[in-house]
Amino acid sequence: MGRDSGKAVSRWLQVWLEAGRDGQVFTYANPLDLALAPGDLVQVRLRGRRHSGLVVEVLQDLPAELAGRALQPVESLLQPAAVSAAWQQLIDQVAGDCHASRFQTLKSALPSGWLGQRLQPPVRAPRPAWQIEGPRVPLEGLRLTPAQASLLHDLEAAGGAKPLAELCAPGAHSRSVLTSLERRGLVGRTTLGAATMPTQSPRALNSDQQRAVAAITAAAPGQALLLWGVTGAGKTEVYLQAAAGCLAQGRSVLLLTPEIGLIPQLLDRARSRFGAAVLEFHSAMADGDKVASWRAALDPEAPRVVVGTRSAVFLPLPRLGLLVLDEEHDASYKQDSPMPCYHAREVARLRARQSGAVLVLGTATPSLETWLSCSQGHTTLLRLPQRIGERPLPPVRLVDMRQELAEGHRRLLSRPLLERLQQVCQRGEQAVVLVPRRGYRAFLSCRSCGEAVLCPNCDVALTVHRGREGREWLRCHWCDHRQNCGDHCGHCGSTAFKPFGAGTQRVIEQLGEELSDVRLLRFDRDSTRGRDGHRQLLERFAAGEADVLVGTQMLAKGMDLPRVTLAAVLAADGLLHRPDLRASEQSLQLLLQLAGRAGRGELPGEVLVQTYSPDHSVIRHLVQGSYGDFLDQELDLRRRGGLVPLARACLLRLAGPSASATATAAAALASRLQPGVERAGWVLIGPAPAPVARVAGRSRWQVLLHGPAAAAIPLPPEPDLRSALPVGVTLAVDPDPLEL
Repeated sequence: MGRDSGKAVSRWLQVWLEAGRDGQVFTYANPLDLALAPGDLVQVRLRGRRHSGLVVEVLQDLPAELAGRALQPVESLLQPAAVSAAWQQLIDQVAGDCHASRFQTLKSALPSGWLGQRLQPPVRAPRPAWQIEGPRVPLEGLRLTPAQASLLHDLEAAGGAKPLAELCAPGAHSRSVLTSLERRGLVGRTTLGAATMPTQSPRALNSDQQRAVAAITAAAPGQALLLWGVTGAGKTEVYLQAAAGCLAQGRSVLLLTPEIGLIPQLLDRARSRFGAAVLEFHSAMADGDKVASWRAALDPEAPRVVVGTRSAVFLPLPRLGLLVLDEEHDASYKQDSPMPCYHAREVARLRARQSGAVLVLGTATPSLETWLSCSQGHTTLLRLPQRIGERPLPPVRLVDMRQELAEGHRRLLSRPLLERLQQVCQRGEQAVVLVPRRGYRAFLSCRSCGEAVLCPNCDVALTVHRGREGREWLRCHWCDHRQNCGDHCGHCGSTAFKPFGAGTQRVIEQLGEELSDVRLLRFDRDSTRGRDGHRQLLERFAAGEADVLVGTQMLAKGMDLPRVTLAAVLAADGLLHRPDLRASEQSLQLLLQLAGRAGRGELPGEVLVQTYSPDHSVIRHLVQGSYGDFLDQELDLRRRGGLVPLARACLLRLAGPSASATATAAAALASRLQPGVERAGWVLIGPAPAPVARVAGRSRWQVLLHGPAAAAIPLPPEPDLRSALPVGVTLAVDPDPLEL
């Protein structure tokens, strides 16, 4: 696949362009002076426009259908060896494992904007910072408050300028102090590049962390390790010190996190340790920035630390030495649309074996799949059983909402929760409150006939949202359709037309009514839009601009806020009683992760859970902190039932504009697959409508395959699988789905 100067250069090339839904391959003439090879990024013309494309094959013979035609030549070489032969082998293996085309996989793996009509130049977002301005007089000669003097001394010690994220980090300085100094002309805003950021020394490790770093450093090439540490045990410091050893050997590091909202915190810590060696790569970046990170990663002479989300697992680091998946249990590592439906954890295993890198799976709540891999000897277990400084894990207190109701308290917020929030705020501490859904209300329904207002494009109820002026509207969280609320039922005409349930907006409103002196912030997808939305909101909370942070599941993931002493859960029952095989596992993981946000600093923490099901097994394991026992019991249940991960599953999803055509196509596909499925010892279930049978105006059906754990999925080759589908009906293959 590489260059060979001893061979004659072929006259023709196959070039893949990001054209159409999945991309297409076109044949071009190969200029002899360029000596192009597979993996090169080239510039070509298509329909009169310049495009960048990837050379995927060198042709010794021209296809018969192109014989005698004058082919356009490749115009120029943009990037030699943009991807290596080993990287292309990884793409081919992922495509085969996921039953996707090679070019669907290429499109998913390569940075958007690279293989297009034009390359956007990088737009590096400046890192906000503050610097000392005005006359440089001794601080003793200024009339300053102690807080102002402390901040200016901090800036002086950093050489006159310091990143905003560090200046207003938890336990550091308040933004209000910055504002007061800015008004006096003593400080001003500036920007700092990664290369000029001050560095921090490695932190002292306890004995458990030392053993973990030593085990990672001594691990064999391709070895996988599970770093199971309780929340607040210092897993990130283990990652960073293992990464430092890797860089010292001239090898690169991938640090993956499941959510974009977790990028700022991990990126700041990595940059403060490794400076300009750190790259970021995730979907919130501009196309030009992603291309710039990709190009920088290609340099074998400059080892890198890359901080990214799921898609960064494909970054072609030539000398990869360490791969870390933080919060490895998180479902966000699985891509279920568009194809290929890969899991970053499994791609990371492939990359580790292929490159000889060490794979570290870090979490406080291991997935069943990883726990099973440990029990089978495929993954090595490392434990961090205690928090840094031997701080205790926060106790869990239950509020039985049945008792609240029996005593006449019918509000969403229980009396114990309101009392504890008031106490926390009076002591100058902070709290986080988890609400299962965003928005103002769950849905709008008629109390006369029971009709709910559904999305016209999807089979789901519209969520009620409210603006600052009190105006309400309805929004679909699947297709983003929006419409006005209305004041009467469209089905029966009744005016008994009221919203039900409560989202983050409604909880914020009720808290404001009950606790008027408490300062509140909302943390969900609606309030954190934009590239730096997560960072800015968390910086405001860390700087003390609010006492209580109300949010969705994003709250539970990896935030380190030392002043948070209370973590509360509203309506835990909505998590416990979902009709899903993984409901118990995912609910306990979420609740334990949220509990870990409390008591991470010097002050002890507490967890408060409102529930109508205090005797539920998940709640029992939460209170006891017995996640290991839960894993063993859940695996035993799955083993007796022959369910994943002790078996395999594959979900085939069909979608089309016509409900009847989609249903017919699903039935025909199931009938065609049935004989081969039975011969392989698998079971075919369906076809059946998807749980949400219509999304964005497209009808959805599915077929489920179920079989032995170690067996290959009995499907025909990718082109044959789709050959009989009618026009307009699409098929997605989801191996080992997380949601059925």
